[in-house]
Amino acid sequence: MFPVAFLRERTSNVYRSQGGATFSKTICDCFGGTMKRDSLFRIPNYPAWFGADTFLLAGSAVHWIVMSVMAYELSGSVTMAGWFATIRGIMSSTTQVLGGTFIDRHDHRTLILVQAGSCAIIWLTMGILFIAGDLTFALFVSLCLLSSSIFGFLGGTTNAALIRVVGPKRYAEAESVNQGRDAAVNTAGSPLGAVLFGMSHAFPFFASAVFDVMAFVSAAFLRLPLNEDERDEAASSEPASFVRDMIDGWRWVFSSKVIVSGVAIMGVVQFGFFAAHQSVNLTLVEQGVEPLLISLANVGTAVGTIVGSFISARICNNMPVGKGIVAILMGIAVSYVPMALIGTYPSILFSTCLASLPMPLFSALVNGFVFSKTPVSKQGRTRAAVMTAIMLFGSLSGAVAGELLPRIGFSGFVFVLVALSLAGAMFAALNPYLRTIPAASEWENVEL
Repeated sequence: MFPVAFLRERTSNVYRSQGGATFSKTICDCFGGTMKRDSLFRIPNYPAWFGADTFLLAGSAVHWIVMSVMAYELSGSVTMAGWFATIRGIMSSTTQVLGGTFIDRHDHRTLILVQAGSCAIIWLTMGILFIAGDLTFALFVSLCLLSSSIFGFLGGTTNAALIRVVGPKRYAEAESVNQGRDAAVNTAGSPLGAVLFGMSHAFPFFASAVFDVMAFVSAAFLRLPLNEDERDEAASSEPASFVRDMIDGWRWVFSSKVIVSGVAIMGVVQFGFFAAHQSVNLTLVEQGVEPLLISLANVGTAVGTIVGSFISARICNNMPVGKGIVAILMGIAVSYVPMALIGTYPSILFSTCLASLPMPLFSALVNGFVFSKTPVSKQGRTRAAVMTAIMLFGSLSGAVAGELLPRIGFSGFVFVLVALSLAGAMFAALNPYLRTIPAASEWENVEL
């Protein structure tokens, strides 16, 4: 699922006793949280990390919906606007492959600051050029491709740094929170961007610049210690060539049967989720459903994800991963049955909401285990490899939905997704590398 995109110095006693506590309270208050004894926000550096990651995501969400419209208005061509979106995706995916290695070789805090600062400058420049009447299609494309390159190359930095912030034991819980946060920000970002765009085409880009500046400020408070083993490993890797580091990281990823099995099951879930989303949108459009109702179906999915994240945060640490994966895939299969049998708008809304509920738990279990067990020095490369593979599965969903819907109809296609989820559950149940993964409390005793 829009896999931000977003530390290595010792934490000073001053930060821990004064600055860290003040900043924690400020960030927590901004997001409506309360400082509970077991809250993630009581972990030093987590509020700063959460602020940086959230504001970077908000900066992308607020202008995302208007990019294609701007491309069309500046070029006057639907074809050019379509190719613009495709090229941006290719650029982001390509740079992500290289970025994982770069992230592992450099200071995370510095990279977050570079990403936030450079993106703020890009969006501020674009807004000023538009107001001045000097924003041509060529300039627009150039600035957008530069932004996509930075996002792909450095966007995984915050995710790579998360393990340093919360530690392995609370990584699954943090992943659950991220899932709900992502859904909330993306759901709010699109309408906010549309409203700002209606006021002035430059406003969404100015808003993105403001969010990126806020991410920069949050990242400035971020401090992470290195233990001696990690410090020695980081120092020893510096002289190595970039290409050798990249090959070493990818070889390590694909030598792990657990990671390969995890990528396969994540690919099944990602494909099914996006294929269901595509088929619902295409079917509702074909049925002449009002655009507002179509958007409500998408909002329903986001609401299900947000509710699911709260549930996941409370149970993910105590659920065995292997059994959880099987149960979740079977639950997704059952969730699709009402809209497959009935096919009406209410049944579609019900099924999509229900199917989205376990998605945060699935992500917390699988991503939580994989990345909590991945060495800190390989976080960037592992995430780049995993996300690139999953994106390949997700990118096929639109084409498959477009080809099969006219041939077997909406109900037939949804039953294909039901069968796919059941097959995934069987794969997880029969796969010894997935089936035997225990709950988070026992991860430290299990090898990746």
